[in-house]
Amino acid sequence: MNTNLADLPVRIFRVLSQELEKDNLWTKIVDYDQDPIFSMKQPEIDSFLKRENCCDQVLRRWGNRGQTVGDLLARLQYLSRTYEDEFDTIQFQLRRKFKPLRWVPYLDEPVTISFDGDFIKLECKAQGFPTPQIKWFTNDSKDAIHTGRSYTLLRCKCSTEHQYKCIAINQVPEGLSYSEHYRRHGKQWHSKIESEFIDVTSCVRDDELCESCKNLEIGRLSQILAEEEKIETNSVPIRPNLDVNLRAADKVALVMSNCSYKHLPELMTPHCDAQTLADALQKMNYKTVTLADLTLDEMRYFIREYKKLIGDGVYAVFYFVGHGFEVNGQCYLLGVDAPADAHQPQHALSMDWLLSIFRDKQPSLNLLLLDVCRKFIPYEAIGAFVEYSEQFKKFHRAHRNMVYGYSTSGGVGAYEVKGEVNGIFMKYLKNHVQLEISVIDMLNKVLLDIGDDQKVCDLQVPEIRSTLTHPRSLADPLIFDGHTASFDNHTLHWRLMHELPNPATIRFDIQPLVATVWFQFCGNFTNKVYVLASVADYRPNQDDTELEETEEVSENALNHRAFVVFPKELHCSEAKEYSDDEEGVSLYWILSGLQKIKKENGLSCEVHLRHVDDLKKTIEKKSVDIGHILITRIKCLQ
Repeated sequence: MNTNLADLPVRIFRVLSQELEKDNLWTKIVDYDQDPIFSMKQPEIDSFLKRENCCDQVLRRWGNRGQTVGDLLARLQYLSRTYEDEFDTIQFQLRRKFKPLRWVPYLDEPVTISFDGDFIKLECKAQGFPTPQIKWFTNDSKDAIHTGRSYTLLRCKCSTEHQYKCIAINQVPEGLSYSEHYRRHGKQWHSKIESEFIDVTSCVRDDELCESCKNLEIGRLSQILAEEEKIETNSVPIRPNLDVNLRAADKVALVMSNCSYKHLPELMTPHCDAQTLADALQKMNYKTVTLADLTLDEMRYFIREYKKLIGDGVYAVFYFVGHGFEVNGQCYLLGVDAPADAHQPQHALSMDWLLSIFRDKQPSLNLLLLDVCRKFIPYEAIGAFVEYSEQFKKFHRAHRNMVYGYSTSGGVGAYEVKGEVNGIFMKYLKNHVQLEISVIDMLNKVLLDIGDDQKVCDLQVPEIRSTLTHPRSLADPLIFDGHTASFDNHTLHWRLMHELPNPATIRFDIQPLVATVWFQFCGNFTNKVYVLASVADYRPNQDDTELEETEEVSENALNHRAFVVFPKELHCSEAKEYSDDEEGVSLYWILSGLQKIKKENGLSCEVHLRHVDDLKKTIEKKSVDIGHILITRIKCLQ
C-alpha cells in the first residue's frame, strides 16, 4: 500500500482516474483544511474542473505531495461513513480486502434509536467492506418493509404493534473487472448479520398519535360533542398554519456538561443529558458544539467564541448541566475546578456576566437552559456577590427574545435518580424538544410532566422566564436567504471543528511492525474522541502485486499491542480491547479534554510497542504529531 499514486501501473492509474472523474467524485475527497495533503482551495478545484482528463492531473498532484494507495484508501474508508457505497468501486479497483460484516464495536446495541419530531429513527450499525445493503423486517413480515441504513417510523401507538429488526448483507458483485479476483475459490466474498427484534413501545407515550389516529380520535370526539349538544358537524379541526415569519437565519447551540468535579461531589448524568440534547438539536439543523468537563476559564472562553455565531435572525441555544447555586435571584454556574467552598463570585460564572457578553446581540431566539441546583448560599456570603454585581450595571439593557428555562425553582436542588440515564429535567425535556410548539409551551409541558412524577413532584419544579415576542419553536424552519455569507461562514467553522484527523501510521525499527492510530467520534462531543490503535506487519519491499492481494496479519503482529500515551493535561480512560477478524486485537481509549491542547500544531503523543507477555514493558516507542483534532482547530479559525 506504499505505492505512490503517481507511480501506479498505467492500467490501474487510468481506471482509477476514470472512476474518480464520474460525476466529479474526486471533489468529495478534497479536504478543505489547510494541513492534510488532500487539501485544495475552491479556486484550485475550479481550475482542475476546466481541464481535460482532470483526474489524471489530480492524482499526480496528490502523488507529488507524497500520497500513497494506503493514504487514499484510508481517506475513502473515512468518507464511506458519509457517502456509503459511492467509493466502493474505487476501493475494489485498488483491491481493498473484503471485510466481513460486524456491528460497530463501541456501541451497546447493533441498532440505535433516536427521535426526530413526530418520528422514531432506527439506524443499523453494521460495518464492513463492501458497504452493507440493509433491509428491515417486522416480526410478522416475510418480505422487507424498507431498504436502507435507517428506517423511520411514526411516533405513534400504532407503531408499537410490531417489532423490528435489520438484516445486513455485503457481497462482491458478479461480472465486473475485479469480480474474479475477489470471488476465487476458497476466498470469502459475502457475509450476513442480523439484529434481534426491537420493541419501540417505550419510545411512544399514550398521548402520541399519528395524523391518521388523531383525525380518528378528533372525529370521534367531535361526534360525541355533536350528539351531546345536538350540533351537526361535517369537518375535523386542523392544525393552524405556522406564522411565515417564524424562521431561523441560522441555528447554533453551545452545550456544556460538567461531571468530574475536583472538589465537589461527582455527578452521574450530565454527559448523557448533553448528548441527548445535542443529538436532538442536530436533527433540527443546529450547529452544536458539545463540551464536557470545563474549568471556569474554559467556560468563559468558549462562551466568548459562541458569541461570534450569534446574529440577527439566529436561533441560539445555550445549555449548561452541572453544579450551580443562586444568589439574589441570579444563577451561578461552576466549573470542574471550583473549590470545595465555591460560594465566592470569582469561582463561578454569573448570568450577569453572560448577559454582558451578549449585550450587543439580538438573535430571534436566545434560549438559556440551566440544569443546575438553585440552592441559596449562606447569608454571610451575599455581600461579596452584591459588590460583584455592581460592575455589570452599565451593561443592563432590555434583551428581547430571551427565554430562561430553569430545571428547578429558586432555593431548590436539581436531581438525578439512581439507575436513570438522564437527570430529571432532561428526562422530560427530550420528549418535547423537537415538537413544533413554542419554546414556552415546550417548557410548560416539561413542568407538567415533572409535576405528574410522584417521585420528584414535591422536590423539583422547573421555572420559566421569558421576553419572547413571538411563539418561536426550536423546530422552526432554517431559511438563510439574505444571510448566506454568515451562514456559510458558520458552517465552515463548525465543519472544521468536527472533522477527524487522518489516521497516523508509525513504523518501528526493532520489530518489522507498524502501528496505525485513528479516531472516531465519541457521541456528539467536540472535546473528546475514541482513539484506536492496531499493529500490523511492515513489508519494506512492497510492489504493485500488493494491489492484487493483501496478506493476513502475522502471528508476530497479533502478539503485539500499540499503547498510545497522551499529554498529561488530557484525561484518558483505561485501554480496552476489541477483536477484528482482519486486524486482530486493537486497543481503544476515550480521550477527553481536547480543549487543553495548547500547541499550535495540535495533538502530539507517543506510541509504545509492547508484547502480550508483558504489557507493562515497552519494547520501542515513537513520537507522532497527530495534528489538529476537533476543538483544537478553534484557534486556527480566528
